[in-house]
Amino acid sequence: MSFYLKYPNSEVTTIMLTVYIEGGKRVKYSTRKKIKPEYWDLKTKRPKVMRGIQGQRNRDLEVILNEVSYAVANIKEMYGPTLTPLKLRQKLDEYFNRTDYEIITVGKVYTSFLEEKKALFSVTSQTLQAYSRCYSNYLEYDTKNAYRLEDLDNAFYVGFITFLRQKKELSNNTLYRRIGYFKTFLNWATEKGYNVNKDYKKVKISTNETNDISLTTQDIEKLEGLELDKRLGFYRDLFLIGVYSGQRFSDYSVFNKDDVQDGFIVKRAEKTETFSYIPLHPKLKTLLDRYDWTLGKISGQKFNKNIQAIAKLAGFVEVVNKTSYIGVNKVEKKAHRWQIVTSHTARRTFITIASEKNMPQHVLMNITGIKDPKTLKKYTKINKAVIKEEAFKVFG
Repeated sequence: MSFYLKYPNSEVTTIMLTVYIEGGKRVKYSTRKKIKPEYWDLKTKRPKVMRGIQGQRNRDLEVILNEVSYAVANIKEMYGPTLTPLKLRQKLDEYFNRTDYEIITVGKVYTSFLEEKKALFSVTSQTLQAYSRCYSNYLEYDTKNAYRLEDLDNAFYVGFITFLRQKKELSNNTLYRRIGYFKTFLNWATEKGYNVNKDYKKVKISTNETNDISLTTQDIEKLEGLELDKRLGFYRDLFLIGVYSGQRFSDYSVFNKDDVQDGFIVKRAEKTETFSYIPLHPKLKTLLDRYDWTLGKISGQKFNKNIQAIAKLAGFVEVVNKTSYIGVNKVEKKAHRWQIVTSHTARRTFITIASEKNMPQHVLMNITGIKDPKTLKKYTKINKAVIKEEAFKVFG
């Protein structure tokens, strides 16, 4: 147990307490008492012995610090190995009757984080929704909103991750993204000067390769040739624009004629802020001109519902396995192929077909705006027919 100055280089700072409890866990606690660093003895870690008025103030501080030490010793003796950082802080607050100040909980800081992101428009609406979902999950876990940033130790993450896996049934890949958003919040809190427990930097989540589908050239020809009513025809065309451009729906749904430069649509991605250089080839231009380059605002949920109905009409009815992992447990669900077609299948289809047609990787990355070859590889899906054809060329 020892005392230290929170900001030793400032004019006036708070005296903090460090306590080590069972398992080597370090707990930081504010005494709420302030002192000028020049009156603090760095060797004894106590107020300096002085004369005069300041000497009396330092002696008064010494009495308070002794009282804090006494309280900590009593609490540690009372709870023994069951004492947690959260319980120690709560008991110290009770001991000193700290009901006259606001406890800064994780929830309150996270609310400030979300408000700043909204006010500054510094992230996309999609990313903001992801931060909000992460916050909702946190509140479901910390139902009393009692944790403070300094309480988020390794034991907290073990409990939180277990909750997300078992209660929320998040797959490893979804959990990886969810914890990633939480870490972004904690990095922000650290930059803002909050006292954040650094255990979050040690948290690692494994991911697994997905078996999301892409469509084949024959599938695309089927979609192109389908006779559909005006509503479904519009959603089919939206999907094909995604296939022909290789972009995310959030990007190609806001294509504009002003984006065209020398036969390319030049677009900065909403999600990653990287530029894509999309050749305005005849198939893509025909569809965009059909709707005068105005595709309107459509939710991803509505888009997916309609494109799945179209995929069913196109005859994509084969039963496939949809695999995910929750921890080390493999979860397999059977579904018809049309049921797992989404707006993002279009981008994956473009990348897969372009790769099969031997489009150079650097060209593919410039079109899609993907900067990391590893990311590009994740989008490229296996076409069994192509693999079989290539094998027969060698051995047939």
